[in-house]
Amino acid sequence: MISIDEQDLKGKILFFMPSEEGPSYFTDSLIYMCDHNEHGSFGLIINRPLNLNLSDLFQGMKIETIGENNSQAFLGGPVNPGAIFILHTSDKIWKNSLKVTDEVFMSTDYEAIEDIARGNRPEYYILTLGYTGWGPEQLNGEISDNAWISFSGDRHLIFEVDPADQINEISNNVGYDIRMISTDYGNA
Repeated sequence: MISIDEQDLKGKILFFMPSEEGPSYFTDSLIYMCDHNEHGSFGLIINRPLNLNLSDLFQGMKIETIGENNSQAFLGGPVNPGAIFILHTSDKIWKNSLKVTDEVFMSTDYEAIEDIARGNRPEYYILTLGYTGWGPEQLNGEISDNAWISFSGDRHLIFEVDPADQINEISNNVGYDIRMISTDYGNA
């Protein structure tokens, strides 16, 4: 099995490898890895917007907003879907923000949620509901089984490319359609 040291995924993007076994919860999902260490792995899906704008979410949470916020909330993953996670640029950092890279941070503080609702927000951010997580060595095992491929996490791709175009953008960057790679193999 690949060790954590050999496969540092923090700040990378994972893509679930298509399989002949059929679709999975993670089919066509891009997961930005916020942490990856001996205790487990944690990431947020960045290309699955929900039909829920942030103004409605904040209103449901009874948070006073300033102006309209028509940004969409995203599905971050299947774990704890009632929890809010904010992936954001480094121009606005809260006291408990997790540094993922020099340019990308992740926050869960209620203060961060209130600040975004009130317009005191970073230039770029994605607010997700839920997260994607793995236990110790679980993700490394899945990568060894060719279930996932990883790509560099690019600030531009995460925050500025339309979620519907992100897979195509990665495919163009690497020179092949990442949806066409499969873990299945056979003989001709």
